[in-house]
Amino acid sequence: MYTLKEILRIPELFEKTEELFVELYRDRKYLFVGCGSSYNLGLILSRILTKHNYRAEVISGGQIVVRGNVPFLDKAILLSRTGESSETVFAASELKKSGFETLGISCVPSSQLLKVCDESIALDYANEESIVMTGSFSAILYLFLKEIGGNITPEDAETVLNRSVKVIDGIDLAKYNHFVFLGFEELYGVAKEGALKVQEMAQQPTEFHEPLEYRHGPISNLSSRTIVVFQSMGTKQEKDLAKELKMMGAYVLEIGPGGDIDLENQKGFEAPLRVIPLFYLGYKKAITEGLNPDKPRNLSKSVKTNLD
Repeated sequence: MYTLKEILRIPELFEKTEELFVELYRDRKYLFVGCGSSYNLGLILSRILTKHNYRAEVISGGQIVVRGNVPFLDKAILLSRTGESSETVFAASELKKSGFETLGISCVPSSQLLKVCDESIALDYANEESIVMTGSFSAILYLFLKEIGGNITPEDAETVLNRSVKVIDGIDLAKYNHFVFLGFEELYGVAKEGALKVQEMAQQPTEFHEPLEYRHGPISNLSSRTIVVFQSMGTKQEKDLAKELKMMGAYVLEIGPGGDIDLENQKGFEAPLRVIPLFYLGYKKAITEGLNPDKPRNLSKSVKTNLD
């Protein structure tokens, strides 16, 4: 299946992404624009950049279509794997007309998005056959974060990938039909992307929340058929919550310091690694349910609509 191959090649994508560069400056304000997984990319990146004293925000392409107004910015960074998503291409055109600098990021060099934008970066080696965005998501995260101080390596990706496969293959996924993803700050965006992957590939009910907010209402749906995927920073409060959820009957998969998938908290720079187990979980649950993760129901690689 294409999806599995595209997940397993993430370490290779990191190696190839080393050859690309994007310039970011602390005295400029960046606006990330995208839809779906590309919006989640912008959400994660904007929060990490802000944490490291850059100025960044995120907005969906759809909001620009509907509302038109955008916050003040120096440069818009438009994200789309195919470069053909109607809302993102529309947003790029409108932002350019308004006099803003535009940078398009896509995996298709000939895409409409890259034709519209002032500047472009094409990760053509990361383009995917499957409908759901996986490896290219990690590669685009890596592209930006290596420029501002990240020091994760392709070898790190290989280690996390192997551990993820081992841990997730050891879970009897047929027993679970409710998936909850938790994370603070940029890890909230990672949790949001995890929920989307399982929803897209495996057609399962999913939720995403900040960890301590989960106690305030959503926990009412937790049962012995719930998997909680906890993107932890390793704090005492998060550890205590994980124990509480286990005692209530949920299966807790902890990703972070000392977790089932042990990852050092690097102030967000480890985000390209944290998403790897989420992709594999979505794939494996789809297979468990007898679904084809390459071609999820009702989805296409690009959402194209008439915006006139």
